[in-house]
Amino acid sequence: MAPKTFSLFDMDALIRNAGADRVGEDASVKLSQVLEESGRKIAEKAMVCARHAGRSQIQKEDILLAMKL
Repeated sequence: MAPKTFSLFDMDALIRNAGADRVGEDASVKLSQVLEESGRKIAEKAMVCARHAGRSQIQKEDILLAMKL
């Protein structure tokens, strides 16, 4: 299993900032997993965009475009 990218503390804070009064640990774990998977998919699409542009470095514009795809 890969190491956790996002801390449970940060996930708890993110959920609370969205308006929750109480947050279960399982909710923080699940949010971390969902964000990691979504982030991985966006990064893969951004790499395709960068390569299509003839670059090996991913730039902000690649991320923004990947999010729209």
